[in-house]
Amino acid sequence: MRPPMPLVEEGGAARGAEARPAGIGRTMLRARAALRRRLCGSPLCRAAVVAAPPWLHPCAGSARGFFWPRKNWLPWRVRLIDDRKKAMLRKRHVLPRTIDPEEAPIFYPKEDGSQLAFRDKDIRLNMKKMLEYCKLIRGRQLTDAIDWVESLSRMQSEPILKTLKRAVEECRERHKWDIARTYIFDAQPQRGPFVKNLRKGSKASFGILNRPRNYFMVRVRQMPLEEFFHRVYVFNKVPRSMASDMRLALTQGRVGPQAIKEWAPYLCGRSRFWHRKELKWRHSTRQWDYYQARREWIQQYKANLLRASTEAREARGLPPLSMLEQ
Repeated sequence: MRPPMPLVEEGGAARGAEARPAGIGRTMLRARAALRRRLCGSPLCRAAVVAAPPWLHPCAGSARGFFWPRKNWLPWRVRLIDDRKKAMLRKRHVLPRTIDPEEAPIFYPKEDGSQLAFRDKDIRLNMKKMLEYCKLIRGRQLTDAIDWVESLSRMQSEPILKTLKRAVEECRERHKWDIARTYIFDAQPQRGPFVKNLRKGSKASFGILNRPRNYFMVRVRQMPLEEFFHRVYVFNKVPRSMASDMRLALTQGRVGPQAIKEWAPYLCGRSRFWHRKELKWRHSTRQWDYYQARREWIQQYKANLLRASTEAREARGLPPLSMLEQ
């Protein structure tokens, strides 16, 4: 075990510039510190810890605070990085070579009048904390958003969970939506009134506390099948709840081994990576038709929904419904 670092040198002088070897400048010291920070955790670094003097500790200054600003993080460099991120996202898409006007579009407008809004009032959270929840659930599938908020294990998230679960129940029971295709495209906190309470202090003094009673609103939309196909199968952004349910069904043996091949584009990160790679190769070699694959995928998806309702009706002793009655 390494002895503790002394605060005063043997000669009585304080640790500082005079304790360093002569001829080593500040730039050289910074270069050595940067090199040793890269070696942290390796056997070489552990050996250097024993041999190096205290002022050349390889881990010195390696950890920085969260709010420490990055060096040379200038606005023009941020714009370049944002442009690169957008280019990488565009590269992930696989679009048809020619747009067929007779086919349905790939992307639909979010504000087409079919959205649902759910609002809860008298939430005892300030605007800053509610904004954190909004950033967490915005753009996610409704089931995924519930899982993310539940994983926080916070008592203050109960009103948010109540609103999301009410949205799931109403979308499924009242509007007959497919929850797998229901996404939160907007979530926002809204400022409400304050409730003033008295708080007794010392020496018969009283203070006034302003407790917030704010509003929380989420807006959901059912993604069309064409857009859902592109997001899940082509862009390959699979909801985590869907992928975990598939893996759980395979682990418990509730489905046959042939489901591994059918679910390969959705199961895990590795299978999704190889699916995208194969898809791009087939598209570049003109072996994959976007519209034909989309029609087959939508037909299979509707058949799966029909099979679920058929099995539920057979369990109750009712005749199955046809595709048109669905």
